Amino acid sequence: MFISPMLLHKSDQPFNDDDYFSEPKMDGFRLIYSYIKDKKLYTRHKTDVTNRFPELINLNIPKGTVLDGEVVLTDTSGKPDFEAVMSRFSVFNSEKVKLLTRQNPVSFVAFDVLYYKGEKVTQLPLYKRKEILNAIIPVNTPLLTKVMSIDGNGITLFNLIKEQNLEGIVLKKKDSTYEIGKRSYSWLKVINYHYANVIVNGYRKDEFGWLLSYD
Repeated sequence: MFISPMLLHKSDQPFNDDDYFSEPKMDGFRLIYSYIKDKKLYTRHKTDVTNRFPELINLNIPKGTVLDGEVVLTDTSGKPDFEAVMSRFSVFNSEKVKLLTRQNPVSFVAFDVLYYKGEKVTQLPLYKRKEILNAIIPVNTPLLTKVMSIDGNGITLFNLIKEQNLEGIVLKKKDSTYEIGKRSYSWLKVINYHYANVIVNGYRKDEFGWLLSYD
């Protein structure tokens, strides 16, 4: 079963508010993990990628569950590596997939639950869904983990993210329902942008791209 994920709006600055959860923004790609009849993995655009990530098929997730989360790969320092996970995403050959599954397994980082015991729970407030998620994933493992979620303290978390040169944070209203297929102001992303002064040497029109250089 595919469910179109809830999307985020953007906030220019982090803030502290105890009515919100603060979470690190994982630098990977969105995944709907569905186990209603069979285990299926879908991107946010409904692409079935089940066969590309066999290491995620045997996760200890009960039948009747649909989770929302992110697929990530970490580098040698333990930080999410977007280029690495997208490189895995682009592999279709079954033999190469098997090899990469052993050599460079991905992780599924869950941050929400949409179905539990075969029942839709999207109408529940987020803090209730977090309780259900804790029951589904009581212990984090290298292949399956829950996103770190703290009460308020968005500014503190964002400053820690900046120190580590990570992607950013997400601020979520604790009482928010899961708005299927909608972009909601109940979830706000704050991006840790990196800036540089560059020279624009050229651009490509047919498939957009820049040719840049440093002074």
